Amino acid sequence: MPWFLHLALRQLFPPGKRFPAFATVSILGVALGVASLLVVQTVMNGFGEEHRLRIRESFGDCQVVAAVPIDQPEALAKELAARPEVASATPFAEGPALARNGDFSGIAQVRGIDPTDPGQPARKYVVGGSFDDLDDGRIILGYGLARALRVRVGDRIEVWSPAMAERAEKGKAPLPAEFEVCAVIVTGFTEVDNAAALIPLRRFREIWNLGPRAHGLTLRLKDPVLAESTAASLALGHPELRFRPWQDIKKDFLAAIRFEKTMLFFLMFIITLVASFSIGSTLFSAVIRRSREVGVLAALGAARWQVAALFGLQGLLIGALGTLFGFVLTWTILSFREGILATINGLFGGGDMVANVYQFSKVPLHYDATDFVIAAAFTLLTTAIAGLVPALWAAGRKPSEAMRDA
Repeated sequence: MPWFLHLALRQLFPPGKRFPAFATVSILGVALGVASLLVVQTVMNGFGEEHRLRIRESFGDCQVVAAVPIDQPEALAKELAARPEVASATPFAEGPALARNGDFSGIAQVRGIDPTDPGQPARKYVVGGSFDDLDDGRIILGYGLARALRVRVGDRIEVWSPAMAERAEKGKAPLPAEFEVCAVIVTGFTEVDNAAALIPLRRFREIWNLGPRAHGLTLRLKDPVLAESTAASLALGHPELRFRPWQDIKKDFLAAIRFEKTMLFFLMFIITLVASFSIGSTLFSAVIRRSREVGVLAALGAARWQVAALFGLQGLLIGALGTLFGFVLTWTILSFREGILATINGLFGGGDMVANVYQFSKVPLHYDATDFVIAAAFTLLTTAIAGLVPALWAAGRKPSEAMRDA
């Protein structure tokens, strides 16, 4: 081991001291900065990924809509499904309705789907009942909507569509559509769980007076990443239709999440910079206190780069150890994130902020290796520079000056 590295380690961790003040505080400061940065980035990545997943599950990889309901949706679906880029194409219809169970009621976002489609995303979110039981007399409800209506699997509800209200205005007395709840779904996305209601497309057409038409088509693509270019190619020859790739659906909200993530990155990075400045100032003090040692080393023939390495390595070692401890701290915080969030909600009384703002029942996570690499690189760079500045100052001093100033 080179002597300057050995001496740097002894100065950081003097023998006989279990917790040297300078090293402990500096490493902890760097670790807190790294942890703050990575916790924010990982959580924001989770929000972005979960929203993108929910968008694709709710609207498909590409959604086909028009200014008016599509007249022959089955024929169009068959045509589009024949394209090599498209894995499947299914018609859908959707609209708001009043759902009622005795004295309890709620607004449901009803969606008419093909119950035989094996690719329906709702299948994997069923927590009660069976998706395969869905037919013209049954309905699937989101968990929040089912709670609002006080119903369970097997109970019956009434659904009133806007078309029924139109018939009532014309002097007719329409009867509500009755359904038996055959399943309940929990997606973890409160916007869906609090309003979703799924019925067969055939029954939706009957209740909404759509006839053979549909409101649009849901396309599943073989390569969802290329949804934008695929949508543009599919739109050729169909000027009356609008092909919306999943990236364009709720585009402003996703852009807001990306912007928020970027701004939080720079704000959290400032914490690391503050820790680096404190390391630099402390090392300057150490250099001044050890002026005699610097002079003795230079008089014994130590090269300038070796003197610079003695103090520069201390900053780099603090950065490396702080980064590793920051990774551990990040994992610890994220492992107990639900309890931490519950404590924050209890202390400040702001309700469930995750559900109210981001529409999730739990804090989602998405670990991105790039964020960890960037955090480590920035931290090591800033701490190395923080140690390098006093190191260069010490290396530039003449032995006689160092001995005289000691």
